[in-house]
Amino acid sequence: MTSVTPSTDARTDAEPKPELSPEELADRERPQDPRISPDGRAVAFTVAPFGKKEEHGQQAIWWSRDGQPATKFTSGDHFDHSPRWSPDGARLAFVSNRKDEETSHLYLAPVDGGEAQRLGELAGDFSDVLWSPDGSHLAVLRRDEDREAEKKRKEKEKDDQFVYEEDARRARVWLVDVASGKARCLTHGDRHVWHIAWTPDSQRLVAVLTNEPVINALFSPATLAVIPASGGLARRIAEFPVAPGTPVVRTVDDQLIVAVIANDHRADPSASVWTVPLDGGERRNLLPGYAGAVESLGAIPGSEDQLGLLMVEGTHGGVYLLPAGGGELAPLAPERFRGKGTINGGPSFSADGRRMAFIWTDSVTPEEVFIGDVGGESTAVTDLGKPFANRLQRAEIVRWPSDDGVEIEGVLVYPRDYVAGQRYPLVVQIHGGPSWQWEDRANLNWHDWAQMLASRGYAVLLPNPRGSTGYGAAFEKLLQDDIGGGESKDLISGARAMVERGIADAERLGIAGWSWGGYLTAWTITQTDIFKAAVMGAGLANLISDHGAGDIPAVNLLYYPGDPYEQFDHYAARSPLKHVTKVKTPTLILHGENDARVHISQGQEYYRALKTLGVPVRFVRYPREGHGIGERAHQIDLMNQIVDWFGRYLMTK
Repeated sequence: MTSVTPSTDARTDAEPKPELSPEELADRERPQDPRISPDGRAVAFTVAPFGKKEEHGQQAIWWSRDGQPATKFTSGDHFDHSPRWSPDGARLAFVSNRKDEETSHLYLAPVDGGEAQRLGELAGDFSDVLWSPDGSHLAVLRRDEDREAEKKRKEKEKDDQFVYEEDARRARVWLVDVASGKARCLTHGDRHVWHIAWTPDSQRLVAVLTNEPVINALFSPATLAVIPASGGLARRIAEFPVAPGTPVVRTVDDQLIVAVIANDHRADPSASVWTVPLDGGERRNLLPGYAGAVESLGAIPGSEDQLGLLMVEGTHGGVYLLPAGGGELAPLAPERFRGKGTINGGPSFSADGRRMAFIWTDSVTPEEVFIGDVGGESTAVTDLGKPFANRLQRAEIVRWPSDDGVEIEGVLVYPRDYVAGQRYPLVVQIHGGPSWQWEDRANLNWHDWAQMLASRGYAVLLPNPRGSTGYGAAFEKLLQDDIGGGESKDLISGARAMVERGIADAERLGIAGWSWGGYLTAWTITQTDIFKAAVMGAGLANLISDHGAGDIPAVNLLYYPGDPYEQFDHYAARSPLKHVTKVKTPTLILHGENDARVHISQGQEYYRALKTLGVPVRFVRYPREGHGIGERAHQIDLMNQIVDWFGRYLMTK
């Protein structure tokens, strides 16, 4: 792990304060979506603060050429996204709402200078912007829009009732002719398109299709299909038990194959690379039994059959080459980044496959964009983390045996001015998911509180309990039919391990988390009283009502033997509300009022129970917010609430 220069007490007024303020975390700018130019000389990416100041948010496209410090390519006065280089590298396509904040258009900007021009009249909610390999068209996914009569009925006449899940807007494939700007729709009917990819000849598109246009469909069976670019019916390639992601078309032994990120539901839940012939055939997992999880997938140009992966292994993310016909993984990241920190953006490859752009971070280094030779040295073209230089606290990867002997891994962030042998208050922050993981990265925003708390004298443990991704299918399957059980043991044993190591004060332990981390917080404090304060963020209290009120009930079928209507007692047994009379821990509950993922009634139910039982509790509700908290003022309040709550119960014995 990289360490930081020890902080000192001798500071001038001009030096930044040692404590990280919620305001600077909400205003922290982060880069995303790096895209290298075909010639490998330039990289474009987006930059935006975590906290949204305006109603519609603001995001700029930045770029760098020849390794020079990156600058803004667009002003950032609007929300610009999806920068995509033309195959000849002369133009950059992107999406922006600069004309109308309520809708977006496609734009083309000449790279060598000149104003961006709107491409045609097609407007709407766009995703998956892809140049055809021959550069003649842009393929995009666009959500259906209300017609003018419908808009008038809803906005002016307030006749705006809707049928739940039946009136959701479908995404369809549109082709936009680059020369004329004319657009035409390729898909019709009731099918919803999630992802697309071009075939090398620019004549067809591969698409991931579901019957329903709701997010729950992503966790249900889906179809991989091919669509003629000239128009016509989609042809089925294969069915997947869970919707696959990011298709890529490659050539293996003179046969076109499609590679996707997929899993095999409960039988093999780890995200891997699966392939299937474009003409149809058997699905094949290229990485069976691999102890890692694939997070992104793309083609490596300059070859017909090579794939580029972003693979998370434990607490580190790395870039690898994988032959589309199967074979050994080969690392592509610079040597200094292998097993150090994590690559959590990209990769993107030049047209000859020799250059690469990506985003890298570690526990004391906020995310930065790098560009360089594949396997060779890379240069950082951003310095967005400069305001936090020498202010973040060192961390290390720690492991401990859980109660049943399963080894658990996590990240321990040390408190500011740490002195060996001295004990500190410890907060165990649990990640969401549950299929996700903490990595060796800068945890530095409204959702990831480690550095904010560490700057105030807390040690913070970020555990990856059983069920976390990045450790292989067998580790993920430990969660099946044992929701909360083994996980809470992993958390409790982790806190005790930090006490045994002489770092944590056993009388000042806290627990916290968002989403599934909020559920495990609510559940774990029904199982133990070792934690003296808790923060339940957008968490689940009643697994039965959550199944009906949330927008992804199909996820439960990955972890339970059935739905709650057939497995009522199973769901009830692992619901925090069933055991809430055992809770003694003061609990802060935070929740967005428009949360579709975990309905706010989940927080409300837990609050009412604790209030009735006389347990110290506070329930903070954020208007207009969904499952994530986006508005700057709300993010700042949320972080202040957390600091105040833990300060009240953990900073004094």
